[in-house]
This record gives sequence, structure tokens and C-alpha cells, in this order.
Amino acid sequence: MATTKVTHDTTVSYTGVDRRRIMAAASLGWGLEFFDLQLVSLLATPIMDSFGITRGQIGAIFTAQLIATALGGIVFGRLADIYGRKRVLSWTIWVFGLSTVLSAFAPTFWVFLLLRVVTGFGTGGEWAVGFSLLNEAWTPKRRGLAGGAVQSSLWFGYAAAILVTSIFAGENWRWAFVMGGLPVLAAIWVRRRCPESKQWLAMRAGVESGAIPEQGNGLTMLARPQWLRIVVLATLVVMGGQYSYYVYSSWMPTYLKEDLGVSATDANTILYVSAGIALVSYLASGGLSDKIGRRSSLVSFAIIQLIGFGLFTYFNANDSSVSLTVLSYFVISFGLGYFGIFGAWLGELFPTAIRASGASFSYSVGRGIASTGPLIVGILAANYGLAGGISTGAIAIVVMIVFSFFLKDQKGREITAVH
Repeated sequence: MATTKVTHDTTVSYTGVDRRRIMAAASLGWGLEFFDLQLVSLLATPIMDSFGITRGQIGAIFTAQLIATALGGIVFGRLADIYGRKRVLSWTIWVFGLSTVLSAFAPTFWVFLLLRVVTGFGTGGEWAVGFSLLNEAWTPKRRGLAGGAVQSSLWFGYAAAILVTSIFAGENWRWAFVMGGLPVLAAIWVRRRCPESKQWLAMRAGVESGAIPEQGNGLTMLARPQWLRIVVLATLVVMGGQYSYYVYSSWMPTYLKEDLGVSATDANTILYVSAGIALVSYLASGGLSDKIGRRSSLVSFAIIQLIGFGLFTYFNANDSSVSLTVLSYFVISFGLGYFGIFGAWLGELFPTAIRASGASFSYSVGRGIASTGPLIVGILAANYGLAGGISTGAIAIVVMIVFSFFLKDQKGREITAVH
């Protein structure tokens, strides 16, 4: 059993069972969130046909849903600092699970859009709340690897989404959203079996006893100069990475099938392989960040993705073979390894009292700003094609790299009830 000393002579400890359950809770939440978020992307064509809408309007659904994640991140992050990580994590899963099921029964485009906004609101808080719980429970020397492992759970969510949408394709697309109700079962398990963060419990006990000073409203604290700079920089770093991801992941299924003429079966195979490559990269980057630091690992994988975008743009401009274009897509996917670092890095930037608020605000607002990506691609596609819009992801990667050099790297620091 590992122990962590905290101030005021309070000791918190986690058993191996505690850590495994926390890992399972964070992974379930993130994997199922990703499953729900990918449904619109994978079913874009039948949804457009069903509601009689354009690529620009489907891009608006992507964007509206992702903008809602910013608000959800702010709200649920703050709630997690007040009411606890475990309880609020289950709330987020309930929200996005139920709204996804209701999306299956939307009679019009506008009702469907509204329900996807609610889904985005729920998913907005899940990531940071789950990672706050994980960061507080895990040993400092292996925190990056644990974060990479949780991030890699999205592969299972993505694979499940591909499988479900291939079964319920065409006019049966609504049944895929019915399957989105599965996260509700995970929420029930989290509430019953997952332990609460012991640093958070110690912090609340210390505040109530007067041993730890009350530090005020979490959002007010984030506005203080010492934290505001970190929040702004972290948001810009996340924004760059998220924009790059969303511009190609949201439209790649459509690009493969409609622009490259790839069959539905082959397109699904390509997406499976891409997700598998990303899974390996998340684990590799997380583990590497424990050795060389969060920033160095992030920049290394970002450069790989820049190379991938360069190849993608070149092959498309020169009407290269489908195989070469798909190869560049795989390179971009491996470059996604930097996502395996975000969870640990952001959690190490903030103290326990505002960890969920700070990490959630930075990640969700960054993701919300980046959500303009799918809409921009949809608009650019009219004049430059989907490939032209997707290529703008390279610009965002440069933004992420630049601002990462101004953000603190606190690899492997101890997390206590106070700090």
C-alpha cells in the first residue's frame, strides 16, 4: 500500500483495489463519452439524408455539441471541487447517456441539435473530473502512464461506435443512439463501487475543522493572477491539440467514403486501424512523459503529427493514390499521442481545492473553442474540398507547440490535500 503525506499530519492512502476501481471508473467514463461523441461523425451521411440538411449544418451540430462541453466543463468541474469527484463523475455520465438515447427520437433537426448540445454539456465535465480522481490516486512516478492508459480507453469507445454504426447504418441510424444509453449502467457502477478521492476528503475535513483555510470560490480563485496565467496557457495548448483532432476526425469518415471513394467496409477498417495506432501512441506518450517530462513528450508527438498533416496536404494536392493518403492519416493518428499527456499535466498544475475546476475549465474551454473546427471545415469544403479544410489542423498544432513552452511542467509532483 502506498501512502502520501499531506499537511497538518494527515495521511491518505490507496490500496491496489482502490486504484484499479478508480482507473476503471475514469476509463469507463472517457471511453463511453467518446462512443457517444463519435456517433454523429460516423452517421453524418444518413443523418443529413434523414433531416435534409447540408454538410454545413452537420458541421454546426459538431460545433454546437462541442461548445456545450465548455459550459459543462466549467459547471461540473466546480461541482466536483464542492461535492466530490465520484459523485459528480456519475452525474456527467447520466446526463450524456440519457440525452444520447433521447436523440434517437428527435423528430426534427432542431430537436436533434438541442439534444446534442445537452450531450456535450454532460461530456464536458467527465474528462477532467475523471482525471482529477485518477491523478490524486496514482503514484507520482507512474502518473503519466496511468493517464495514457485512461486516454487509450477511447479506442474501445471508438471501436464500439464503429461497430454499432456499421450495424445500424442507413435508415436504421437512430438505433445507434439508443445504444448510447449504455453509459447509464456505468454511472450506477461508479456511484456504488468507485472510491472517492482521499485527498479531496482530507481537504474538506481540514476545511471544516479549521485546519486548512477556506480558499473561496473555485472560479474566483482561477481569476487570481497566479492561476489565471496557467489557465489561459493551458487552454491555448488544449485548443491547438483539440482543433487539430476535430478537423480531421469529424470529417474523415465522410472524406474516405465520399471524396476518396472508399467502400464503407474498407473505411471502417481504416478507422479501426487508426484508432489502434492512436491507442499505442497514448500509452507511449504517457509513459515517455514520466521519463522526459510532459512538455518534451507532447512536443515530440506534435511534430510527428505535423509531418502527417504535411504528407496529407501534399498527397491530396497531387492527386496521389488512396493508399498514400491513408498512410498520411495513420501518421496523423500516431501523432495524437499528446492527448495521453493532457490529463496528468493539467492535474499537476492546480491544488486540490481547484484541481477539477482548473483542469476542467482549461480542457473544456479549449475544446469548446476548438469546436469551431468542424464548422470551418464544412464551410471551406465548398471551395477547397474536405481535404483543404482538414489541412488547417497543422496551424493549430503549431499553436499548441508554441504555448506549451510557457506552461509549467511539474512532472511527478506529490498531490496532497492542500497542494
